[in-house]
Amino acid sequence: MTLDHFNTLPYEQQLALVYADGSYVATRWQEVYEAVLLYEMPGRFFVELTYDTETNEVQYLFAFEAGGEDDRLPDYAMFVKLPDWLPEAE
Repeated sequence: MTLDHFNTLPYEQQLALVYADGSYVATRWQEVYEAVLLYEMPGRFFVELTYDTETNEVQYLFAFEAGGEDDRLPDYAMFVKLPDWLPEAE
């Protein structure tokens, strides 16, 4: 499946596909109660699920490609902990 095809599907089908076929990658926090869960999809694109931890509900989802104009992968970089034995990057 491509990103364009995914974006043409109804919301309920998109959400079901993320849970069925997506691979969880990482979580970042937008607000104290709002987690953003990143999934990689088989078609080499990503989907963010914004999840409200107080209501236990997905608020919305956003699909994007790495390197595209809507790339959100850098938002997750600050949460990645590299092993101490790796040299520092400049």
